[in-house]
Amino acid sequence: MPPITSIDYNSLRERLAGQEGAGYWRSLAELAQTPEYQDAAAGEFGGEGKPWQEPVSRRNVLKLLGASMALAGVSGCSRQPEEHIVPYVNMPEQMVPGQARYYATTALIGGYAHGVLAESHEGRPTKLEGNPDHPATLGACDAIAQAAVLSLYDPDRSASVRSHGAIAGYGRCLMELSKKGRQWDERQGRGLAFVVGTVTSPSEEARIEALRDRWPQARWYVHEPVDRRTVYRGSEALFGRPLEPRYDFSNVDVAVSLDADFLQSQPGFLRYAHDFMARRRPRDRETQLARFYAVDSTPSVTGAMADHLKLMRYQEVELAARQLASALGLAVPAPEDAPLPDAWVTALVDDLRAHRGNALIIPGEQQSPAVHMLAHGMNTALDAVGNTMDWIEPVPALANAPDLSQLTPSIRAGEVEDLVVLGSNPVFTAPSDLDFEEAFQQVPWRLHWGEYRDETARLSHWHVPAAHMLETWGDGRAYDGTVSLVQPLIKPFHGGRSALQMLDALGSGVERNAHDLLVDFWRGEYTGADFDSFWRRSLHDGVVAETASAPQSVEPRSGWAEQLPAPPKIDDGLTLQLRPDPALWDGRYANNGWLQEQPRPITTLTWDNALLISPRLAEERDLVEGQVVKLDTEAGSLEVPVYILPGQPAHAVNLHLGHGRRSAGRVAAGVGSNAFTLRDSRRPWAVPVSIQVTDQHLTLAAIQTHHHIEDRDMVREASLETYRENPAFAQHEHHELSLYPEPWPAEREAEHAWGMIIDLSACTGCNACVTACQAENNIPIVGPEEVSRGHDMHWIRVDRYFQGELDGPRMTFQPVPCMHCENAPCEYVCPVGATQHSADGLNEMLYQRCVGTRYCSQNCPYKVRRFNWFDYTSAQAAYPAEPAVQNPDVTVRSRGVMEKCTYCVQRINTVRQNAEAEERPIAEGELKTACQQSCPTEAIVFGDLAKPDSEVARLKAHPLNYAMLGGLNTRPRTTYLAAVRNPNPALEGKG
Repeated sequence: MPPITSIDYNSLRERLAGQEGAGYWRSLAELAQTPEYQDAAAGEFGGEGKPWQEPVSRRNVLKLLGASMALAGVSGCSRQPEEHIVPYVNMPEQMVPGQARYYATTALIGGYAHGVLAESHEGRPTKLEGNPDHPATLGACDAIAQAAVLSLYDPDRSASVRSHGAIAGYGRCLMELSKKGRQWDERQGRGLAFVVGTVTSPSEEARIEALRDRWPQARWYVHEPVDRRTVYRGSEALFGRPLEPRYDFSNVDVAVSLDADFLQSQPGFLRYAHDFMARRRPRDRETQLARFYAVDSTPSVTGAMADHLKLMRYQEVELAARQLASALGLAVPAPEDAPLPDAWVTALVDDLRAHRGNALIIPGEQQSPAVHMLAHGMNTALDAVGNTMDWIEPVPALANAPDLSQLTPSIRAGEVEDLVVLGSNPVFTAPSDLDFEEAFQQVPWRLHWGEYRDETARLSHWHVPAAHMLETWGDGRAYDGTVSLVQPLIKPFHGGRSALQMLDALGSGVERNAHDLLVDFWRGEYTGADFDSFWRRSLHDGVVAETASAPQSVEPRSGWAEQLPAPPKIDDGLTLQLRPDPALWDGRYANNGWLQEQPRPITTLTWDNALLISPRLAEERDLVEGQVVKLDTEAGSLEVPVYILPGQPAHAVNLHLGHGRRSAGRVAAGVGSNAFTLRDSRRPWAVPVSIQVTDQHLTLAAIQTHHHIEDRDMVREASLETYRENPAFAQHEHHELSLYPEPWPAEREAEHAWGMIIDLSACTGCNACVTACQAENNIPIVGPEEVSRGHDMHWIRVDRYFQGELDGPRMTFQPVPCMHCENAPCEYVCPVGATQHSADGLNEMLYQRCVGTRYCSQNCPYKVRRFNWFDYTSAQAAYPAEPAVQNPDVTVRSRGVMEKCTYCVQRINTVRQNAEAEERPIAEGELKTACQQSCPTEAIVFGDLAKPDSEVARLKAHPLNYAMLGGLNTRPRTTYLAAVRNPNPALEGKG
């Protein structure tokens, strides 16, 4: 999309103010109808979607035609190279070629365990799904965990032990560790320091404790760029000891978020999204829905779900917390500069008191300890503890360990002679003001263990490759303390070692098997009589039974409110707010192409981080989208492009961490700007900033404006009160001109009639379905240039719609796969019959017939077809996919054919064949598409409409069900449940 120019923001505000809640829009360019937008909308693929950016002369056309004929002649008249098939002579027992096997294992996200099921084809992992028996996932799977299978085959992973940059054997490293171990024994560890990330593994924790006992003077530091120290500092100030909050959203009637993105990023978010959105789905709860208020410092997935949302700067969130606490009657003085309107506070406090015992206030992970104290002080007053939340011991080991701000001065003072960095990259992720890179090189002996030869590894004397989670054994704790096991599916490609092996080698100087280390630990922990049965059951389930942490009985300390620090001072300057990237997190996943190309939930940006600014700030500073600005903080300077985001607070700008990697791999090279250079160790999440405008401009690869469906009724939503008065509000009269006469064609008669329902009330826009579809269906990575030209290849997109005020709009998300129309416009225009209908209702693509006319795409009113303009899949592609990661049940497409959602037809066929072999019908819930299986909120329901008692048939008859562009009479098999919100009647018209 071209940059936004010449927008009259005042005119837009006036127009929106007079629309009485109507009018959905997806971007500022669409709302303003800029010339650039109109030009882009006129093109089939949105302007940049044209295959050539410049006019093509007659001479060049003839050249291209000549080259095409030559290539056609070569491929048509020559024989394909001869290939020899090698028999699978050493096939393992019980393995059937062509049949996938599944193993329960664990993915660690930010150190916390997510239970997954790994799919394996003939010994190679190809897909990760959620483990339905794991309390943190309940069968769902987030995008980061799913993309881990692509990282397994990353050719840029560290492939060898290195000593002073040169390749060395692991035996030499063990000899070095044995020698060092004797020195550390003599000094009792004096001069030795360790830096680790978040450790939730019980077996690793036991090894760490053994090393601490052996070397009592050694120092242990925790460096987690997206840390949770404020959680523990807040609970320690409130209760006298650090504790971990554990929320139970299944009991919540009223929830308040204080800058908490608990549906997207904090530990337990998949379970929290599942439980909370189940309380807000009108399809299941006809008379009562949980109500949600949010105070956010930037638009977020969680805030988008709120019935009432207030956006303000980071520092103002603490003032809002003080304001609420004072209104609830706590001994907290109300702030002088109260950021929340009195009417808003009164209505919210009345709602909380009316639902005492079923109310919950959630503080943001990145907010100050004072916000955590205030939030949980209010939770205690509202009787939330024991009902909607409880307290457990901190899940991570070393939760109270010092961080890099204490390590760096020790290094400069010469107190650290040997430094071991395990699973962390502080040279890249340390706050800029520490100048850790310079201090790190002052340490006489440095060892690094990690999956990549990253920024820290390149400055270390020794580097040991880490094994991928699908290559080794281990364990980890989930958000509630439940332990799950990590088991390998494949032998380590590069001889990587697990964290457990590395900790053992540090103490022993010898190598032991990761499996034996793990089994020995759990054999010592198990108190029953039959360890082998316990072990087999734990491996099968992926969960160690009865290991969830027990609730702790605590009371706030008397006079805790008097210990609150002074409220923050608010000035008129700009605040830079730093946040983890929704896909790359802190940068550790930067070399994963699936995650780089994943559209971010709110901005829809790919392959870059941009400075998120408000329309008001853009108006004040005369900024346009993509314009590069220079940011200056006390910690450093950085140049970044801007992205204008409706709803962003006027005096706050946001930048995501994790980009700008120097040593991550070929995919991450040159992508984005390193926000860590602006980070201050004293204020890690928000700092004052100044902005200087430059004359540079960058094209941002955002996808939201590629698929124009203008002036149509795509999203339907209403308040709970409207729904109660008129349950069929979504069934209003259609205004589209029908493409087909009624009732043609006749109903098809088939054994099955597959269909899909997407619940807009439950969709959080998290994009887990996008990554699931990509992994399942071998969808290629095309890169930032192709995405910016409208050539993105995802088979399902998640449209984000704004409604309401320009400076504080409401957001709604709408996943859009292929509609699988009964009257399919694409089928009647294909000259070669490449797209056609199956008996059970699938709109199928026959790739071997497709010649790339793209008539089907031009005739599709839903814009759900993707044309692979270039070679995205072979070894010569810019971002080639390793053949080992590809799903063997799905064809890998070459260039020149149309692609789209198939309802995961390969899964349908597998389930059908199994049912026929067992002479039984397909059971309800047995068949799930990839997008449905990954969805944490169960917003996607797929099934057989031919079964009247199926869930999908029940929802098709629900009064909220409607078809996108239903008036065209395309009769789509994919339909939607209209969104229903539950605003407080006392705040009607007040935000």
